[in-house]
Amino acid sequence: MLADPQPARARSVGRLLQIIRVQGDSMVPALHDGDRLLAVRPGPWRPLRRGAVVVGRVPAVAGGDGSALFIKRVLALPGEIARVPLDQLTAVQRSEEWSGARIDGPDATWPVPAGHVFVKGDAHDSADSVSWGAIPRGELVGVVVARLHPS
Repeated sequence: MLADPQPARARSVGRLLQIIRVQGDSMVPALHDGDRLLAVRPGPWRPLRRGAVVVGRVPAVAGGDGSALFIKRVLALPGEIARVPLDQLTAVQRSEEWSGARIDGPDATWPVPAGHVFVKGDAHDSADSVSWGAIPRGELVGVVVARLHPS
């Protein structure tokens, strides 16, 4: 069973900033349920980087309706190949074909198309791009820049 896609609640502070409240465990150990984060809306003023923690809309393939949010880490950028070691996937993820994954030696790999990013939760059983596929950049609503209140 995969963890929920790290639900979050957002509150805007002006046009560029949002305060995000973490709800769930898919980013443990880095983030915990109840943590408050400061996120900047994506744009040229905040380039997206591999390893960045982002907030986005849960995709329809995961049951998202455009209002539910996720918090994940960027694993690969447009044009790159996302790699996840097979031993970091759950048995269910290894036993099914996941969103165009290819087995390449000890890794599962996914090509990331232009205009998309591949996101992954820090927790082993996170629901993320492993099962959803790459996320359109336009679905990202924030790049986390600080933790305001650790739990």
